[in-house]
Amino acid sequence: MILEKITCSDMREYNVVGDIIDLGKRWPQSEFAIQAHPTKFSAHMPRYDWFWTLANECTVNDVNLAMHINADWRTMMCQGKIPEEVNNFLEIKRYNGKPVIGRVQINLNGGDQNYHCYSKRVADIINAYPDIEFIFQYAPRQHNRIRPLNATGAPFSLLYDSSCGRGIISKKYRGPIMQNHKTGYSGGLGPDNIAQELEKINLVLPYNYITWIDAEEQLRNPKTGQFDIERAAQYIHTAHSWYYGHRRSH
Repeated sequence: MILEKITCSDMREYNVVGDIIDLGKRWPQSEFAIQAHPTKFSAHMPRYDWFWTLANECTVNDVNLAMHINADWRTMMCQGKIPEEVNNFLEIKRYNGKPVIGRVQINLNGGDQNYHCYSKRVADIINAYPDIEFIFQYAPRQHNRIRPLNATGAPFSLLYDSSCGRGIISKKYRGPIMQNHKTGYSGGLGPDNIAQELEKINLVLPYNYITWIDAEEQLRNPKTGQFDIERAAQYIHTAHSWYYGHRRSH
C-alpha cells in the first residue's frame, strides 16, 4: 500500500499554531483536521478564529489541512448546502493557487441518523471544488447513502471505521470498499498501536493501493483530554517509520 496521508484530528484553540506548522513541515505526509459544527465553530467562536489563523499561516507554509464536518452542518451538506463558515475556509488559497483546505470529510456517522442525503446535490458540491478531495465516513449502515452518490460519477473517498466514530480498534479490516473510490482507515488508532494496525491494514490492500490513516481519540493527553502535540508527533513518526521500513523491505 501507499500511505498518502497520516491524519491527526481534533486539534483546537488551546494548541499553539506554530507547533502545528512546525510538525506539518517536518512530516509532509501529515495532515491536521479540525472538527467543525455550529455549536463550536460558528463565526468568531474561539475555535473558528484559531483555525482562521492557522489556515492563513498555511497560505505560505506547505502544511496539509482538512475539515471534518459534523452534526447539523453534516446534514446541511448532505442536502446540498454549504455552511457559510465552511465555505469561508474553502475559498482560502495558497501562494500557488491551490486551496489551503485540501480535504473535507463529511461525518455521516454519529448524532441524529434521521436525515436525507441527496446524492445529486452532494455531487454538485463535490464538482464545484475540483481541487478539494471529499471524504465520507463509511460503515455498513451508511451504504444506502453512499451507493446513490457513487452512481452520480462524482469523485470522492471513503473512510472506513467499523466502530462508527466511537474510537474502537477494528477487529478485522476490510479491503477497498468501492471501485474507483479510495478507502482510508480510522478507529482507535494512535501512537501506541499504529505500527501493528498498519501491518493488518496492509494485508487487505494491494501493494500500490493509495490509502491514509486517521487518529483522534488516542492523540489526546490522558490527563487533560486535549489534543497533545507530542502524542501526535509520536503517532506520525511511528507510522512514517513503519511505512518506509516496509517499502524498503519489499
